Formats: sequence, structure tokens, C-alpha cells
Amino acid sequence: MEENAEQVPPNAITLASLLRAQGYATAAFIGSVYLERELGLGQGFDFYDSPFSFEAFSSLSGSMFYGDRSANPLRGRDRRDGALVVRAALQWLKANRSKPVFAFVHLFDLHLPYHLPPSIARRQGISGYDAELQYIDQLMGGFRDALVRDGWWERSLVILLSDHGEGLGDHGEQTHGYFIYQSTLHVPLIVHWPSGTPDHPPVVPQPAGLIDVAPTVLDFLHLPAPPAFAGRSLLKTPESGHAVYSESVYSHDAFGWSPLRSLRTGEYKYIAAPRPELYDLEADPLERNNAIAQHAAEARSLQGRLSSYAAPRSTSTAAIPPERLAALKSLGYLAPGPQSSSEAGAPDPKDRLAEYRLYERAQYEIMSGRSGNAITLLRQLLSQDPKNTLARRDLGVAYNAQALYAKARASLQRVLAVASSDFVAHFELGVADEHLGLFPEAVEHLRAACQIAPQSAGCRRELEAVEQKMKENQK
Repeated sequence: MEENAEQVPPNAITLASLLRAQGYATAAFIGSVYLERELGLGQGFDFYDSPFSFEAFSSLSGSMFYGDRSANPLRGRDRRDGALVVRAALQWLKANRSKPVFAFVHLFDLHLPYHLPPSIARRQGISGYDAELQYIDQLMGGFRDALVRDGWWERSLVILLSDHGEGLGDHGEQTHGYFIYQSTLHVPLIVHWPSGTPDHPPVVPQPAGLIDVAPTVLDFLHLPAPPAFAGRSLLKTPESGHAVYSESVYSHDAFGWSPLRSLRTGEYKYIAAPRPELYDLEADPLERNNAIAQHAAEARSLQGRLSSYAAPRSTSTAAIPPERLAALKSLGYLAPGPQSSSEAGAPDPKDRLAEYRLYERAQYEIMSGRSGNAITLLRQLLSQDPKNTLARRDLGVAYNAQALYAKARASLQRVLAVASSDFVAHFELGVADEHLGLFPEAVEHLRAACQIAPQSAGCRRELEAVEQKMKENQK
């Protein structure tokens, strides 16, 4: 799984399914729509507490789009307060206190945009990130106290981990997902052993990956890891030269720039990019000095090993279910998107950082309701990079928001010429055509959007409204 909203294959072997087969009660308590049940992530869980839903997804931008919130207000949001997640987990644990359990508790509060609960005051002089971090720390402290009070702590294996860090300006990256430096890759992985467990080393000095967590859990329980699990148990002495793989394909999928992939063994970390990088993390933990010239042999060795970890993707439709692909074929929409373009010759993300930050500013303006400002920024970005399909699509969306429908139509038509399976481009072009009185064209694009996201009630309503207008005009 490399991108948001990709479907987990049915009957996947998961840690939850393996433990449930051993008699464990299994439950997950989800803090964000990005782990929503409909993505197939609930496999193996008896109870999957995820009150979210999204109607459509854009593989071009990794964005999810929501619809009707009447049945459940959380259906139209990307997250819920971590306090609600923790409370639900503790209620379930109380009801299952007599059973062996596997509980996955997922918090999403520490993601932009930061939203502290009204009852929590942000101390003067600290950043929004630090305020959220304090809040999560309080939640985790309260959760641990409850586990102690209810008798779980001393008899349970408890693992605290994070999926990624936040750049906070390191290497020019404010958030995460663009680069793969240690500022976002180096995450907490802390294990509490049940009482009576034989002593384990307080620190594992060798590099480890999150892919190693599930094999470690199984090893601790004296259960064999299935062949499908690629990680290693951290309870075992690592093989010489054990490597940790990392990647980011966001800049490639969103902008057509080069993906980034890395391999680390010991203190050496190699990053494959148009201008490759090698860092000695012991001597240079902040990755300030590219040492590829000084350690050419290490770089060549890691480069060779890296090729066996990931093959370039060759299709832009991996996140679209087969039945939707069939519908798109029938409508004639199967042109590849920018993410299917060859990686060879693609720009290095390091060289496009200024453009990416300009795009982030434009996104902030759109989210803040200032589409006019966003248009200025996106036009500036496209003057630098006319092939930036995502920026052009968002420009079309901003034009629609400003009722500049002819300009929106021209922009979105160019997007669909290279990214024909993007829900947003079809939907927004349908809206623009409707306002321009081009009802047959609007119907065509709205039908395509509804085929891509058949669960989208909003798309169906828009399509039905335009079809009605077209019938009235034909009378």
C-alpha cells in the first residue's frame, strides 16, 4: 500500500486475523477516515470502531471527499477527537476483561490543521504542534493510568508507535510525505513488557522499521510469522546487513516528479533520486552533508540492493476498483494520469521544493475560502511548471468557486487530457459546463464522475439536476 485510499486485498493476512484465529478478541478504534473500514482495513477485527465515510477519492491528490452528514456528523470529517477514541477503547476493554485481547488504538489529532478541543487552552508562546503534542501526551497518560487501574497494564504487551514525524522546517519540509529524511522517518517505537517477562535489552541499537512490529508481536507470543510478513522480529539478533526500506511516491503521483526511495543499513542511508544522496547518520544525524562522493562503494552497494525492494508503478488506476475501471472503459476514459509517466528524467523533488511550498500556500487559501488568492498563486506556479496537472486541476476548482466557468472549463479539459480518471476534474468540469449551458457535456462528465465514485450521493444529485435541466430545454 503506497497511497491513501488504496484497497487492502480481500483475505489479506493481517496481525488481527492471525490473533483472532488464536482465540483473541480483536478491536480497532480509529481516529481518522484514512483508516476507514471501507478500505478493507477491518479484516481480522471483531469490532472496528470507525465512524467515518467518504464518498469519493482523488488518486491525483490523495484527497477524500465527503457527502451527507445527516446520519452521522463524523461522516463528513477526516478525524475525531482522540479523547473519543480512547474512551471507546476503554469501554471495549472493560467489556472484554476476561479474554485475551488485541486492541489497536489510533489517534490522528497531531495532524494539520491542528484543532484543540474547546476545553483545552493553548498555552501562550507555544506552537500549535506543541499544543497538540501536549494534548496527546495527556490522553496517553490517562489511557495508561486506566490500564493500570483496570489490571491490564501488568499483564499486557503494550506498544507505542507513530507512522511518521513532522518536518517542522527541517530540509525545508513543513509537514510530511514530501521528503524521506530522518526528521519524518525517525519515529517512536516503545515497548512495555508484561510483568514476569524475561529481561530484554532496553534499546535495540540496530535500525528497525515499522514492518518489524507485527513479527515481533508474534515472536513474543511464540507464534510463527506467515511467509507474507516481510519484517523481522526485533527479539532476534538481526542478520548482518539488515536493511530498512522507506519511500515517498507523493511527489511523483501528484506532480509527475521523481519518487524518493531509500535503504538504510547500519548508519548508512542511501536515497535514490535523480541526484542521489548518502548519509552517515552516526556522524551526520541531521543529514546535512551528502557523503556520496566520500563513500561511493557504500552508495553503489545500497543502490544495487534497493532495486529489489520496489518496482516502479506502471498504472495510474491502482486505487480504482475493477468494476469502476470497466465503467470508465465504456465511457472512453482510460488515458493514463501523470503518475503513470516514466520515472526516468523526472525532476528531483529537491529542485522543486519552492514550487511545492507555493502549492501548499495555494491549498491553504482554498481551504480558507480565499479562492481569488489561490488563483493568483496557482497561476504563478503554472507559469513555472505548465505540466503541473494537480495545480491546474485546483486552478479549475478555484475558477469555479469564483464563478469563472469558462476559465474553469479550459483548465479542467487540459487536466482530463492527461488524468482522465480523476473524480474531481470530471465533477468540476460538469459543474462548469452546466453553468455555461452545455448540458450534454455536463451530463457526460458528471456520469464519468459518478462511475468513478458510485457511492457519491452529491454526484448523483448534481447529475440528476443537470439531466432535468436538459429535458426541460428539449421541450
